[in-house]
Amino acid sequence: MPEKKEPPKAEVPEWVLTFGDLMSLLLCFFILLAAFSEIKKPREYQDVVESVNEALGASGGLGLAHIMERVDNSMVTYKDEKARRDDSNKSTDENVNPNVPGKETQVNIVQEGARHAIGASIIFDPGSFELSKRDQDLIRTQIAPKIRGLKYICPIVGHAWGVEEKKSGLGFDELAYKRAQAVKDFLVREGGVDPTILRVESAGNTEPVELGSSSGQGGDSNRRVQIYQTGRTVDQVHPDPNFTGADG
Repeated sequence: MPEKKEPPKAEVPEWVLTFGDLMSLLLCFFILLAAFSEIKKPREYQDVVESVNEALGASGGLGLAHIMERVDNSMVTYKDEKARRDDSNKSTDENVNPNVPGKETQVNIVQEGARHAIGASIIFDPGSFELSKRDQDLIRTQIAPKIRGLKYICPIVGHAWGVEEKKSGLGFDELAYKRAQAVKDFLVREGGVDPTILRVESAGNTEPVELGSSSGQGGDSNRRVQIYQTGRTVDQVHPDPNFTGADG
């Protein structure tokens, strides 16, 4: 009697198992997203925005970005409001504390604030206070346009350093002063800068940028003139800086 053949077994492709596993993982992923999520109400978002605006002093709305918006607690706004409140006072930062009475009853001290360097340093040859062609071009093109027409006081500080400076026969203070004076004269003559805002100062050899070798010779950057801009104006320190009154 012939043997009974077994029916062929149903074969399942291997990719079906992998596909089933992926679908199960994907289903679990979306279930977790739904479980962890919470539907936020628009009012809750609005409360957060209002709290942030109140803390920063800004105004605006949900989804709006006011770049030029007025910020109530900023230093700029504070200065503007203080200037309007002080009206015609010469300085909004004037010291209101009473001072000790002295010989002169009319004395006004105005703090110049921070100094900001204008342009690069003007370098001089050893023992010289003559401006080179390069220095003249530097002053004419890079320095004068930045302070021309301003009313802020600009100190011009001269420096000197090294044994070679003594060849001029001048002391460090005098040589540094003549260098600063030469820069001022050129700014007024060629740069069109108002002379009332310029102040000539001499630092002598007290502020070297670099000491150089042990011989004390130093580098070229010590024989320089640097121009600064302050935060005070000529009107704050002189009632008639252009001498237009009868007492001029």
